[in-house]
Amino acid sequence: MNALDLRWIVPVLAILGVQYFVALLIGVQLDFSYEVPFRSFGVVGLNFAIIGFCLPVVWQLFRFWREGEQNPLRRILPRLPWALAVGFLLVACQFAVLNWAKVMMPAAVGFWADPAFADLDHLLFGQDPWRLSHQYLGQATPVIDKIYGFWAPVNFAILLFLFYLPPSPKRAQALIAYFLAWAGGTLGQYLGASAGPIFYESIQLGDRFAELPVSPWTATAREYLWTNYLKGGGLIGAGISAMPSMHVAIALWIALVGRTFLPRYQVIFWAYFATILVGSVHLGWHYAVDGIAASVIVPVVWVIAGTMATTTLNKQRQPEPSIET
Repeated sequence: MNALDLRWIVPVLAILGVQYFVALLIGVQLDFSYEVPFRSFGVVGLNFAIIGFCLPVVWQLFRFWREGEQNPLRRILPRLPWALAVGFLLVACQFAVLNWAKVMMPAAVGFWADPAFADLDHLLFGQDPWRLSHQYLGQATPVIDKIYGFWAPVNFAILLFLFYLPPSPKRAQALIAYFLAWAGGTLGQYLGASAGPIFYESIQLGDRFAELPVSPWTATAREYLWTNYLKGGGLIGAGISAMPSMHVAIALWIALVGRTFLPRYQVIFWAYFATILVGSVHLGWHYAVDGIAASVIVPVVWVIAGTMATTTLNKQRQPEPSIET
């Protein structure tokens, strides 16, 4: 936990560097006519890092006290969890650039793809798929709404689980895949810029989804995102984009993490993925094709991440070239 694992940190720094560079270029083109809450993300990331850093330190000091250790500070120094703090700070940097890109997207490319995705959904399912989900799962809406609403805590719990694991190629692959999934998802949001069914009428596309039932948590979150959109950014965790569904993408990533590290319990992780996949359409956040696209992207980035982790490991193992005299 306290060892910095360069197998994933180096590739992730490169991924973040590319994202920030591209976001900066887009920002220059838009003359930075928006507000991005970098300070809020910094505070959140720092708080998570401090919590992640302090909890294991306090626990270790408690163990030393119970063992009667005379000099606990001397023993704790080699065990300080710097890697955990670094991990949380990198996650904060990822969400900051994601929010930056999402805030800029409407001004940069506009919400042009919603009608096409809605029509494609209708073509694939014979009707708007949210109608099918409510026909068969309408009574489960409150449960689906709560599970979907707890997506962020589950996401961070899985990250914390990975940060506490000892360094390994599989762990490096999982962490690189997480950042790659966000990077690939951000690119997809610009290529297929859309707001989603729940904002269809708000962006002046008509009342096609007027009959879509809106659950309480979804209504609150929608209002928060729309307020941020109207004021040009500034709220943490805000930004409107539908394609691809990052809720589905990260839920699938969680399922792959479960399959890799907790195979005996992977059915739970796959059930969670299925709930988020269906819930993204059921609650109106996404078109079905958003989840389908996310389900294609994540396995690809998982494989790419494995290659990146192996390549970084091989470079670390290469001996220094000898100098013959």
